[in-house]
Amino acid sequence: MSGNSLLTSTVQEQSIPALSNFLAPKYWPTWIGIGLFAGIAFLPFRLRLFCGSCLGLFLFTFAKERRYITETNIAICFPELDRQAQQALVRECFIENGRGLIETGVGWVRNPRHFQHMLKIINFDALKDALKSGKGVILLGAHYTTLDFSANLFSLQIPFAVTYRPHKNALFDAFMLRGRLKNCNGVFDRYDIRGTIRHLKKNNIIWYAPDQDYGEDHAVYAPFFGRTAATITAASRLARFNDSPVLLVRHHRLNGPQPYEVEFVPFPDNFPTDDDVADATYMNQQLEAAIRVQPAQYLWMHKRFKSQPGGKRESPYIRLKTPLIKMSREDYNGILEGSRVIEEQHVRNLIHHLRNDALMRVLPLGSTSFFVPPPMRLFDENSRLLREKGIGSVTVEAIYKIKKADFTAAVYFPLPGISLHHMKRESLPLHELAGFIAEVHQKGFFFTEIRLDKLYFDDKDFYIANPENIKVFPTSVCYADRYNNISTLLNKMEITQLQRNQFIKDYTEVAGLKNVTEFTRLFSRLLTLR
Repeated sequence: MSGNSLLTSTVQEQSIPALSNFLAPKYWPTWIGIGLFAGIAFLPFRLRLFCGSCLGLFLFTFAKERRYITETNIAICFPELDRQAQQALVRECFIENGRGLIETGVGWVRNPRHFQHMLKIINFDALKDALKSGKGVILLGAHYTTLDFSANLFSLQIPFAVTYRPHKNALFDAFMLRGRLKNCNGVFDRYDIRGTIRHLKKNNIIWYAPDQDYGEDHAVYAPFFGRTAATITAASRLARFNDSPVLLVRHHRLNGPQPYEVEFVPFPDNFPTDDDVADATYMNQQLEAAIRVQPAQYLWMHKRFKSQPGGKRESPYIRLKTPLIKMSREDYNGILEGSRVIEEQHVRNLIHHLRNDALMRVLPLGSTSFFVPPPMRLFDENSRLLREKGIGSVTVEAIYKIKKADFTAAVYFPLPGISLHHMKRESLPLHELAGFIAEVHQKGFFFTEIRLDKLYFDDKDFYIANPENIKVFPTSVCYADRYNNISTLLNKMEITQLQRNQFIKDYTEVAGLKNVTEFTRLFSRLLTLR
């Protein structure tokens, strides 16, 4: 197998734009970043690691969204660690990822032969034996921080190809492809299944990382660190189609004279089976064991558990802002085709029931067309705050800004259960409702408008359908506001005096208020007002 000939043919097939095509001013910041990475790439090893650590700490401080994702992932995957240990691991993850970014630049800029003495290969014979089948080999790896650098070092021993996802920045994408093709004999888009199969049929090696969440398409749900995760089946399909042997590849940075370690672990001969879920489960188990060797060196900044069987409302990344998507008026009308209006307060303030059973809430744009208007912002932000505190609310899938229109739209799915407005008076869950209202108040939420048709109950939980009418306090709600909410609610339900007394008693027990005198003074009015 000639590495040079394979590299030449692949480069011809995969045309890379010349870097001179990206001299426009909009690319200058990217050029500056590339220049900095290229300069750091020629520093001594220890100094490079120091620069990477500084970069990681900088990202840890300022990349708040990525830090939140990492914190969420670590909490899910390492529940045995206490809060302090989890935070220490999160910080170490950013340091390791900063080092990995620097190492990636080194691999793309410098000749890997300068560093070949730093690589230790474990169980290399397993890969050599697999190649004897003549059907190519699939190396299943994960997104460790040492991915590109370790791959470049290993490419000196035997050529292989990699799969990747194109970057949105055209200059960076060209720079990345150029750097990877310098050391690999193929770089395939993750959707280029045909190109990947052709490469395997020539008895070549594909390095494939199936550990990211690309949605439900071509994926199955399988456990990963004890949590359901959408796991792509492409690796199994590739192995099944070409009958290629599969090996797990692990690579980490360790202390010692050979700090970079690559290990190969053969999968069983019966992999893949005819059961995609079983294959995905086994694959995730192997990846999990490899990640636990150096957990900080894994890319925990990725939303690995984003896709869930129950949709976005089961996603653990509650705090992340809902994306704002620009949409043409034609596309908007296409979404509404076949829908029906189920609620209308104004021509620009209504709810559509769409064909896919989702709901679309339409709200006026307001005084500015540049940002999400206050009603829509509150609808999304408060729904996330409520759910983060364990209170059921709508889950906004997307917010659409319709071009040349004076309104915005949010899409979400109906809440479970039925509204209190449609329940018979004798069926109202008063005991549960009193506890729910107390919980809402205790967690710092106040209803600026309390409506029975916006409170849903499904035999065990309550949900709030109008989060834009919630006011958020840093601490629990004051007595006067509690009184306003409860008096409004009790009057709207039109329940008996006995039921009112019991409701307030239940509320009092759950809320556990301390100032009994003030509490009694306010709520005694509710016992007498009818």
